[in-house]
Amino acid sequence: MKSIIKTSLWIVLLSAIIISCGNSGQVKEDRLITIDLKELPPRGTLNLSDLGAVDIQYIPLETTGQGVIPGIRKILVSRDYFLTVYFSNIFMFRHDGTFVTKIGKVGKGPEEFTVAHDVDIDRNDGSIYLAAGFQQKFFVFTPEGNLVRTFKTPLSSAMNFRLTGDGILCYYSNHMGEIENSFILVDTTGTILKNFPNKYPWTRTVPNVFYQGENLFYSFDNEVRKKEIYCDTVYSWRNGGFEAHMVIDVGSRRLTPEARTAGPAEIIMKSFLHPMELFEFGDKVYYEFISSQNDKMEGLAFIGSKDGEFRAFFDPEKELLNDIDGGPNIWPRGTWDDNTLVSWVEALSLKNWVNSDAFKNSNPRNPGRKAELVRLAESLEETDNPVLVLVKFKE
Repeated sequence: MKSIIKTSLWIVLLSAIIISCGNSGQVKEDRLITIDLKELPPRGTLNLSDLGAVDIQYIPLETTGQGVIPGIRKILVSRDYFLTVYFSNIFMFRHDGTFVTKIGKVGKGPEEFTVAHDVDIDRNDGSIYLAAGFQQKFFVFTPEGNLVRTFKTPLSSAMNFRLTGDGILCYYSNHMGEIENSFILVDTTGTILKNFPNKYPWTRTVPNVFYQGENLFYSFDNEVRKKEIYCDTVYSWRNGGFEAHMVIDVGSRRLTPEARTAGPAEIIMKSFLHPMELFEFGDKVYYEFISSQNDKMEGLAFIGSKDGEFRAFFDPEKELLNDIDGGPNIWPRGTWDDNTLVSWVEALSLKNWVNSDAFKNSNPRNPGRKAELVRLAESLEETDNPVLVLVKFKE
């Protein structure tokens, strides 16, 4: 049964500057979207049509000798191409799925990187920036995938970053608790332009717990946005600083530096939400996290509309059902553009799905697209690269 609940997501009108979670002097919005997640209702299945999906598109990734990809963790999209990223394996494809090239070389040579901690695309000229934190180095590639230069970064160890109109906004992982600056803005030569002090110091007194979501970056409406694990507030990067955009209120389930210092790891894991993914699409917000439910760690996702009319919780791996063409369940992994969700499915999984009773007995909203999906699955080999799935919403 669907667990779609009238939301307690509301618009809070603020008459004064709000200083939320300690980001001093950087908040100037008059209106904040606030999402109330203090209480987590029971989850349930959800249809794509419930979210307002209007179309679905599949892009098989061409399988070649050089372009066999080991997996996908995220997709980055430019005007002319997109990248699949899986740790240090970064592949370029055209929008129709045609393979172009692999980005960079892993190794210890002067033009090689040992680990790719993060990647981003310059939306202005299509250049690709890759951060190799252990080497304290950025690698810059042309839109064709050719290395053109490298430059040093003041940050070491694991880091993630986003390109902005003001420079490269870098996040230095706070998993040890004692870093001086959480965010550093550098130019495209590595020169520091601005430091943002660490607002959440903590002391490691117990075995450390590493969080994938120490900081979550995403882009929407031509803005870079971020949320740190200790803070309820999502900030937009504007005019060389952070301005509050949205509050995700999880109440006592928000991890604090004090709790992380006190430990132990078992209590931390059971008592707090662990962010995994955050982004916006259309008029909705998607927030994925791990939470302890009945002494069991489970993945949950929230989707809520910004106008306060829709709210749903579900298992992102199993419970977002494709009623558009009857295809496999959709696990949202990010956005293709502001009005399109992106996911992917392994070739073998797609072939197995179209042969399943669940698919054969389905009655999707677009029966013609169901037949097209069968033809696509039949054209694939079991060992082919994954197939991207784009779910489109009204603009």
